[in-house]
Amino acid sequence: MLNTKQTENKSVPFWLWPNVLGLDAPIVAVVWQYLFATVFGIKIPASNYLALFLVVWVIYSVDRLLDAKMLNSKINSTTRHNYYHQNYRVLYFVTAIISIFTAVICLTSIPFAVLKFGLMISCFVIVYFIHRKWGRGGMIVFLPKEIFVGLVFAIGTTLIGYTWTREIPDVFLSIPVIGFGVLCSMNCLAISVWEKDSDAFNDNSALPQLLPKFASHFSLISLIVFLILSFVTYTSFRSEDFLVLLAASLGCGMISLISFFEKRVSNQLIRVLADVAVLAPALLIIIFLK
Repeated sequence: MLNTKQTENKSVPFWLWPNVLGLDAPIVAVVWQYLFATVFGIKIPASNYLALFLVVWVIYSVDRLLDAKMLNSKINSTTRHNYYHQNYRVLYFVTAIISIFTAVICLTSIPFAVLKFGLMISCFVIVYFIHRKWGRGGMIVFLPKEIFVGLVFAIGTTLIGYTWTREIPDVFLSIPVIGFGVLCSMNCLAISVWEKDSDAFNDNSALPQLLPKFASHFSLISLIVFLILSFVTYTSFRSEDFLVLLAASLGCGMISLISFFEKRVSNQLIRVLADVAVLAPALLIIIFLK
């Protein structure tokens, strides 16, 4: 007779495992970094892509370990959080080992300029973890944590490419990075809305918990964001930023479309679709450019 852990793990559909194992965010990061590199003609060593993948995985794994440790309700928690809770010791050890390996890769293959500004980005990550552990409410005054995470993810993902080609301040003022940040923020907001029931027990800092009416208006909000970003994309048609903004606006459009059918889709599938909305437009444009 199978034990409970084995039964629950076997019940996880195959297409959900990338999310359960935390591979979805690193894949998104690498694909979008490659999109930026392709669009702007940047040559990035393969080791830098590997480093980005590992750094993002470690950050997300640490976040899930923290969530698993703080889990209040296993019944209402998500599949990925249940998996980390059930396999906490093993994943804690695996995360520690991969963290050491990641540090070695970064120190031996990443340019000093990237490491220097990467440390600056890590300060924002530390602030997030501190807030996740002890805080409640917005990350910075009234800034929702979902928007904070989305912007930090976008800047961190594109940091390497910008370091190879231009001044770092451009990252924070770059229109395509901001556009990608909007998409990442909408992804995080959508996940918070679609997982509001589990967050009610396990994450009281999620925006739908702080502002319950936000969830009921998310479909309209996501549509407005899509239209605004589409207009910005249209105005940049003849610029080098166009294709990146196009991918970001298409992603926001997919999130908006999914939000209108939220109640017809299972919780597991809609979580995957949220990441597909970020990943698919970038992949399509990369294929188009080849």
